[in-house]
Parts: sequence; C-alpha cells; structure tokens
Amino acid sequence: MSKDVNKYSTGLTGEPFLFNESRLLADLLTKGEEIETLHKRNLSENLIMHKKIGSLRKVTSPIFRRLSIMSATAMQILAHDDIASAKLILLVAVAKSDRLVRDFLINVYADKLALKSSKIDRSDIERYFESVYIEEPYLRDRTEQTKAKLKQQLMKILAEAGLVKKQGSVFLVIRPSITNKLANQLVADGDSEYIKVIGGSL
Repeated sequence: MSKDVNKYSTGLTGEPFLFNESRLLADLLTKGEEIETLHKRNLSENLIMHKKIGSLRKVTSPIFRRLSIMSATAMQILAHDDIASAKLILLVAVAKSDRLVRDFLINVYADKLALKSSKIDRSDIERYFESVYIEEPYLRDRTEQTKAKLKQQLMKILAEAGLVKKQGSVFLVIRPSITNKLANQLVADGDSEYIKVIGGSL
C-alpha cells in the first residue's frame, strides 16, 4: 500500500475514485473491523464485488491506502454522511495520497474558483502537466497512452467527486457545498487547507 506522496508518479492510472467500494469498506471499519483484517478479507472474499478477480489486489490497494490515513471520525463521514460530503472527504484522502491530484486542486482548480472561471479546458490541463514534467522529467518520457490515461483519470476523479462536469472538450467548474460538519472535520484532521481549495471558507 506504500507510495511516496511527495513525488509525482504514474500510479494514478490504475487508481480510480472507487467511491462506492470505499464507502462500503469504511462502513465495515466503523463497525469495528481491523483494517489489516478487512484488507485480507476483501482479497479473499471480494467484499467490494469487483468484476475482475484478477485485478482485485490492484484495486484494493489504493482504497486501503486512502482509508488508512483517515481519522475515525472522517471515516464515519465517508461511511454514513450525505453522498456529497462523503465524496469530498474521500477526495481529500486521495489528494493526501497522490501529489498529482493534490497539486492540481491547489494550482488549477482553486485558481479557477478564485478567478470565478467557469471551466477547465485542455490547455489548462496541458499547462499543469508541463509543470509536472519539469519537476519529474521521467514522466515526460512515459508513453503517450500513459500520459493520456493520467490526465483522463485525474479529471474523472474530480468529476466523480463533484468538482467538475465534462461538457464536450471542457470541464465545467462546480463549487461544492461544504457542510459545517465537513469543514469542522477537516480542521480537526489538520486538513483545513482543503476547505479553501475546494471553495469553502474558514
């Protein structure tokens, strides 16, 4: 489950948002299951009902990496709160475990909100990845297919979290509704920076 969150990587290509699966496993954890035991159970019993058993381990890994960094009360929100709040708390866990997502939220999405811009277009995405390639040149040398998959997966995660909506070749920017409970939880977890990043106020 380990991954260097301080470096950009191609890991996101095989790590979708997996909201329903994460919510299901979070519910079991809030009922007292130990995380390592549940991890093993999912691999043996396919609790998330993943269609391709051969790739179950690959899909399971990012889910538990994200769950493992969540506080017990944050996990309660993921498991039992309204869908919008649950998706946002999972998005924060994704951002904390993958720098590509975190920096895109900070450097592109938050800027769009601040400037009251209505969309993220292909040039915004390309500029962001150019800045990534400068810091991690090896990513520029990946295949075009891998780089395209990274961009696709990144924007799909934001769409599934409720931050953007694909319309043709652009992504419409959506400012999510942040409940007081969610904001207070992010502050308690030391993640208050994400409140502003996704359009809330402290």
